[in-house]
Amino acid sequence: MSSVAKYAYINAKVRGMMGRLLTKEAIDSLIGAESFQTMVRLLEQSPYGPRLAELPFEEINSRNLDRVFSEDFIEAFNVVYRSSPNEVREFLDRVRMKFEARTLKTLIRVKVANLPLEEAMRYVIPVGTLTMDLCEELLRKKDLREMVDAIPIEIFKEAIKEGWRYYEETENVFPLEVAIDKTAFEEIWRYIEDNMKGVDKQVAEHVVGTEIDTINIKIVLRGKFLGLDPLTIQKLLLKVNYRLRKEFLQKSLEAKSVNEVIETLAAYPYHMGGIVKSFQTILLEALRKYEKKELLTGIEVELDKLIYEVSKKAGFGNPFQIGTILCYLNLKWFEIKNLKTIVVGKEEKIIPIHIRKYLIQKE
Repeated sequence: MSSVAKYAYINAKVRGMMGRLLTKEAIDSLIGAESFQTMVRLLEQSPYGPRLAELPFEEINSRNLDRVFSEDFIEAFNVVYRSSPNEVREFLDRVRMKFEARTLKTLIRVKVANLPLEEAMRYVIPVGTLTMDLCEELLRKKDLREMVDAIPIEIFKEAIKEGWRYYEETENVFPLEVAIDKTAFEEIWRYIEDNMKGVDKQVAEHVVGTEIDTINIKIVLRGKFLGLDPLTIQKLLLKVNYRLRKEFLQKSLEAKSVNEVIETLAAYPYHMGGIVKSFQTILLEALRKYEKKELLTGIEVELDKLIYEVSKKAGFGNPFQIGTILCYLNLKWFEIKNLKTIVVGKEEKIIPIHIRKYLIQKE
């Protein structure tokens, strides 16, 4: 089947869905809304309006908005999946794993934090096997061990159990999160390398490979932040490298601090494929944010913005390739994540400048 015939329908469908993603101006309006109620009225005028119209206005609260956003992502993924030819669905079965991995990591974090169910679900974006009902069921389990035992995705459950001893010794979920990411992304990469060719393979490698590089950087940074030795951090790294060469990662492992890791990697000539901001600029901005409060969140947000930029660029290229589909799903995920952050911020009356720090979007 030619790439034109293969992608003509699905990419036309997805480009229409891309056109319904919120603009930067729309996001800015939500952030700047003077109250939670004003924000809701703005959402009613957005593509989320029809979903909100199904709720009486007096029932529109943060809990129901979370559910609306979560259901919207689930439906978006399902529409893309149903509209795709079988060959593309096989790839999407793997891509779904990375979204399930993110959801599973969030479930672990909120469970360990012992958040009340309603508050915990604010941060969860159900997808795939991890439906909304199942996520709530998992969070109702007595403790993390019982929750892990109830996870229905065996490949993730086994990965978590492999890192369980370290968690019990340190009470740190970091190795569990890494094990989940490794499982998902190595499965996706294996499929790309074994089954794709031509433009599809090139674009999929670029988008997924950039994500893998940022994950490895995050692993090194968090490992340094936690005071882990280089050998322990090295064992946690994904076995896949895209443009971030092993020798540079190895050099960053020998750094004495988070600051030194960033300075080491910022010197690396990482080709960004035409992205406006250079890799060096992104890392140095991340370092500036880190030095202000010495938290990794700012660095991780900057690295996620790199994925956002790559997805924006690759998603609007040649329409007859996998990139449009792959990048739309990334952009939709970030939009839902941003909306959940804004809702929490508005409900807690956080000032716009502080909400904006945690959003994944172009500034």
